[in-house]
Amino acid sequence: MKTEKDLPANKRNSYLKALSALELGNHALVVSLLGPLVAEEPEFIAGRKLLREAQVMRSRGKSSFLSLSGSGISLGRGKAKKLAESGDFKAAFAEAERALEGDPTGQQPNKDLFDAAELAAAKDRGALKDLRAQFDAATDEAKAEAARKLDAARDQVRTYEAIARFALETIALDPKNTKAKHELGDYLMGIEEYEEAGKVFEEMLRKNPMDLDARDKAKESAARRSMQRGNLGTSSFSDLVKQRQQAGGEDKVVSAGDSPEELARLVYEAHEAGKPDQESARKLADLYFNREEYDSALEYYRYLSALVNETDPGLLRKISDTEVRRLSRLISDKEKHVASMAADDESAVALRAELDELKRGRAEQMLDEARKRVDRNPTDLQYRFELGEQLVLVGQYKEAIPELQKARTNPNTRTRALNLLGKCYTERNMLDLAAKTLTDAASEMPAMDGVKKDILYNLGLVYERMGNAEKSLECMKQIYEVDYGYLDVAERVEASYTA
Repeated sequence: MKTEKDLPANKRNSYLKALSALELGNHALVVSLLGPLVAEEPEFIAGRKLLREAQVMRSRGKSSFLSLSGSGISLGRGKAKKLAESGDFKAAFAEAERALEGDPTGQQPNKDLFDAAELAAAKDRGALKDLRAQFDAATDEAKAEAARKLDAARDQVRTYEAIARFALETIALDPKNTKAKHELGDYLMGIEEYEEAGKVFEEMLRKNPMDLDARDKAKESAARRSMQRGNLGTSSFSDLVKQRQQAGGEDKVVSAGDSPEELARLVYEAHEAGKPDQESARKLADLYFNREEYDSALEYYRYLSALVNETDPGLLRKISDTEVRRLSRLISDKEKHVASMAADDESAVALRAELDELKRGRAEQMLDEARKRVDRNPTDLQYRFELGEQLVLVGQYKEAIPELQKARTNPNTRTRALNLLGKCYTERNMLDLAAKTLTDAASEMPAMDGVKKDILYNLGLVYERMGNAEKSLECMKQIYEVDYGYLDVAERVEASYTA
């Protein structure tokens, strides 16, 4: 699958210009830049996705091409199909894209793109069988080269599968098209993308808990992903060759115990026998979690949750926490990457946009999970506090107030809830309520710990906005007496003596 770095300099510049144009809302320019690029570089998936986004944004509020001219679609479809059947996949993709320019979310033009990509993938899957046979028959000296060819062929198949998947995802954007979402999930199952398939079916279940077919498939995807992990199904052939060479060229028997390989074997064999080994699966999930291998941990937590029909709140919480940790680490890695780039590096624009999207996704996910926990346990005040906290983080202060008001009746969350309530009142310019709430919170805390410092600092800022400089300074001085380095407290206090 081609990335931005694989493009020639002139095409990479076109892609970066398109990114900037999209940020400025110039969708027509994005389409004019990326249309030809995607036609010439059909394996550049990121460009195709950006192109489609611009096409969709540009066509909002307009009549679809399909409603204006059904014959144009059918003619394009016939030509695209003939080109794909003849083996000219690049031309078939370009022909499908021509129809999509006028109807980017249309079912038929996206189906044409899907068919062309699947025909290309099917052709290369056939070649994979021959390459696998060559790999199995290769001598030890030729094994590495055979593995390299096999990996390259498998990557090519995955590229075409990614194009096919994207076409189905575009059709499934229609919230009413349940059939399209099932087709997407089924396709992901068929190409062994069990994690992604599980997400599709789980999303369908959230919207319609009575969709029994989606429930069964969600369980099946979790089970298959577990088996895939147990069989090292995601390893490349080159990696397997290296592992074999490091082991001296011999197949080693894994020693018994709690190694991930042994636990995965136990889980796989128990699943195949129809008697799931939940204890081993939980050990394996926790082991991966503690090793910060969050993708693997997530699969086994989801597998366990599917076994009990998503009724275990502890597992649901663990799944949520693991997803957030995975996102947080990804965000941290990308932030480090951006920080290491030159200030004038144009490719940093794309990374920053990706970072912003990841952060939005993390915030939305955490808020969504907090709401679900409250829905499942409406009387649990800890969950009420967590929901209020997430609402504050995303700036929904009005919505956070009733949750935090409930949470303040819980002794375990009272002071933190009062502090956040004060912030909500402050942000809504209800300064008298903010001052009273924060004063109450501070008076209930005898020790000057981190929470009390935060409360006093916020109270000082509220008094400052109210024009009461004396009370504001008094709050800052209380902090200054125990922690000189807290935020800008020292600067504020010392400035009052020189004024």
